[in-house]
Amino acid sequence: MQFRRIRFEKFTVTIFTAHAGEERIILPSELTRGMTAADAEPIAHLLAQYPDAHPLHTIPVFTKGGFEALGGGNPPVLRPAGSGAVQFVRAIDNYRMRATEEGSEYHCITPRSETPVWWQRAFVSGQAGDTFDVLPKEYLYIAEGSFEMAGQTFSGPTMLEITKAYTATITEPVLGVKIWR
Repeated sequence: MQFRRIRFEKFTVTIFTAHAGEERIILPSELTRGMTAADAEPIAHLLAQYPDAHPLHTIPVFTKGGFEALGGGNPPVLRPAGSGAVQFVRAIDNYRMRATEEGSEYHCITPRSETPVWWQRAFVSGQAGDTFDVLPKEYLYIAEGSFEMAGQTFSGPTMLEITKAYTATITEPVLGVKIWR
């Protein structure tokens, strides 16, 4: 599996590209950084449904092909292109991502902080002409595509800190995520 990193002020993005069948073992510390349900109160009700669930510290955006999340003897969970913003994982021991197609790709956003911090996340996608709103105190990561906002055009991969409310208009199909606390 190949990867490259892009560093932003508050986040690091690692872009993973894989051949079909290739697996990446993901360390428990990389997944949770010691976070508990108390650290991720907004999803505590989801975590309560599964005794082996843990809040996910990193924020994934799946852009090409697909991956299967494997671990803990649970059935594989498909993570297809065009999805992301996963909030929790089950059974962090022996957790792996396996590419389901040649050239599968995902962007893994890791918050850069000394202590574990839970970031809310919402997946963003759309076709040319679609719009989406962003609000102050959000971060917008666009993995692929382009959009216009405040008279400027932005293309992925890019990370923006939002200081005012805007409506963005997609100019090329977009895959990304809004992140806030």
